[in-house]
Amino acid sequence: MSTDPARLSHDEQEIQRLVAALGDRTRRRVFFTVREAGVLMGKDEVAEAVGITRRLAGFHLDKLVEQGFLQAEFQRRTGRTGPGAGRPAKFYALAEAEEDSLLEVRHYDLLAGLLLKAMSNRSGEDPQEVLERVGYEFGRELGEAERAAGRSPSYSFTTEAVAGVVGVLTRFGFGATANDEGRITLRACPFEEMAKVDPERVCGLDRAIWRGVLSAFNPDATLASATARAQGDDACAALVVEGGEG
Repeated sequence: MSTDPARLSHDEQEIQRLVAALGDRTRRRVFFTVREAGVLMGKDEVAEAVGITRRLAGFHLDKLVEQGFLQAEFQRRTGRTGPGAGRPAKFYALAEAEEDSLLEVRHYDLLAGLLLKAMSNRSGEDPQEVLERVGYEFGRELGEAERAAGRSPSYSFTTEAVAGVVGVLTRFGFGATANDEGRITLRACPFEEMAKVDPERVCGLDRAIWRGVLSAFNPDATLASATARAQGDDACAALVVEGGEG
């Protein structure tokens, strides 16, 4: 059953836009690959980076252009012009309108709202497990995109992995810091308002994103002793440890 767009609030329309564009895992990976590259990318480059066929890469790239997340332009990278220069190739970059808005704090609220709405109508699986799995995958993609962009390598030591996680979380609105023991604490949380309404589910999603980001830097590390203000603790924090139970 379709919904009349005129009856939807702005946030609900944004949620629908995010569902259509980034609900598919491969499309999310394509989007993050282009976004983090910071330069124009062709279909071949995206296909190689994501590990998919050129045809599938083109399909997802063009869909992201249609939905306003990416923009396309035609260029000849050889610099040749005129007869015999061949047809210009199609390249993709982050749409200007999304440069400062797609992953701002308000979109984390939308992401949480989207996932919570989806889980409330899902049957057959435990909603919280599904929610946290999606959050984990999302976080891992953030971490992998950070590494692919060359801002942070993968780490073998927990203390260095913590620095990578703090960098990613801070860039995406969490305002994270860490001490020498590997304890990560948030100065800000993009989920804060929603966590007040449903702390168990929203804080579970939050921690799943942390774990996903961490796994991109050190798959042997995990979170332990997690606390959350929305659940009555003094701070939103977690200790990163090598192996063991989080």
